Amino acid sequence: MSKSNIVFQMEYKIPKNKKVGISKWMNYASKKQKADSSSIDEYNLLKDYSMFSNKDTYLTESDETYLWDSKGDVLKKDIVNNLKDMNKSGIFWRGFLSFLPDFAIRHGLITKNDFYSLTTNVFPNLIVDMGLDINNVEWMCALHRDTKHPHIHFCIYEKYPKKTSPLYPKSVISKFKSNVVSYLIDNKKFYELRDQTFTNITGTISLKEFNKIKSQRLFSDKYRKELNSLLLDLYSKLPPRGRLQYNSKNMLLYKNDIDKVIEFILLHDSVKYDYAKYLRLLEQHQKELDELYGNSKSNQEKKYYNDQLNRLYSKIGNEILTNFKRYQSLNIIERESEFINKHINELNFRSRKDIMKDETKINIAKDLYKICVMSNLNNNQTRKVFIRWLKNSNYNFDVDSLIASVSTLDTDMSSKEFYDALRKLGYDSERYSNFKEKNFYRELNYKRFINQAVDHLMYELEQEEKQIIEEIQYDLGWWL
Repeated sequence: MSKSNIVFQMEYKIPKNKKVGISKWMNYASKKQKADSSSIDEYNLLKDYSMFSNKDTYLTESDETYLWDSKGDVLKKDIVNNLKDMNKSGIFWRGFLSFLPDFAIRHGLITKNDFYSLTTNVFPNLIVDMGLDINNVEWMCALHRDTKHPHIHFCIYEKYPKKTSPLYPKSVISKFKSNVVSYLIDNKKFYELRDQTFTNITGTISLKEFNKIKSQRLFSDKYRKELNSLLLDLYSKLPPRGRLQYNSKNMLLYKNDIDKVIEFILLHDSVKYDYAKYLRLLEQHQKELDELYGNSKSNQEKKYYNDQLNRLYSKIGNEILTNFKRYQSLNIIERESEFINKHINELNFRSRKDIMKDETKINIAKDLYKICVMSNLNNNQTRKVFIRWLKNSNYNFDVDSLIASVSTLDTDMSSKEFYDALRKLGYDSERYSNFKEKNFYRELNYKRFINQAVDHLMYELEQEEKQIIEEIQYDLGWWL
């Protein structure tokens, strides 16, 4: 384990009014757009994972537990009240402790409780190494997840000013990092056990998979790109004909690729907690069947669990395949027209500068005009596209006269004519394909996939809970 995976910075402040300085720090550290407000005092494994991974859940004003001290959750208003009795003069120290995201996950720093536990173990030594009296010091922290690197903001101050110099030995920084490393090594077995406990609760979801998706809450483009990559990979493999149904024999070769997309959707922030709950219900129900019917072959193979999970996967998988069929049903020029319509202003058209004949240039202009019509551009928008093309190509034409001369009612293009026109405008097949792939994720209405997955999952959850209730009622004799 390298200390380079840990970034630690600390600075001192000698404000005119220490209370005001600390209050300003608190206001920044507890900003609801940045800070994790999940409670340390009410720790629950599944609840805690869902809290920090769902923006709408953990960024609420009713649960204002953004800050913690050595005893646990602390409210800003309580700290402000305590500051009233404090001397205005004095020093306070502030800083942050940051981790590379993969490093944090790998070493068990996932929930807010994990970061709290770390600070309660390493901050006392930091305070002593700084030459402060541990009994005369208060410290506070807040966990921020508004960047790719999870980081703790901290503030340290004396209750009664004693230390006259704000300086501390340089060795304090390296000793602190070493203490952090030692803590993570010592707690490795605990985190592994916690990981296994989580896997036992959630069935097939591993803790690392569950946690990786959390950052997508703040980086939705990243989520869309990754989902896009999975979809492109799948769609490039699917056969253009045949029965495109999740459970059809025709799809056996592509089942793993479809499942990857499904699992990625089910691990989205807005879905994964309910998915974990659903898996837990299936697991409980399967255990009940084991107890009722013993060690039968179907129970050994977890038939009920797998059948119910397959029902959910089938529904989501068929949505993904339906989207592919819809895309395939359009002819090539319709698909291109739809795409060009949205992205023509991002295409940097440029034709060869060494073309000598004006006639050749005018023929290219005719093709460009047809593409503009295909994109449903108005006169002003078309003019802008032409101005950009003429400038990029270094062609000397009056733009309005050129457009007037190439305007025609015959604007239909075959797919061959379209791709030939693009090639003359600087987009050969490779460059155009790269451009399309780069922009495909923007076209992807991934929320539709997520919403449909949620609808299917909610239905299956409802059915599963209903069946459990019916079986309990039956067992209790309520059916009489």
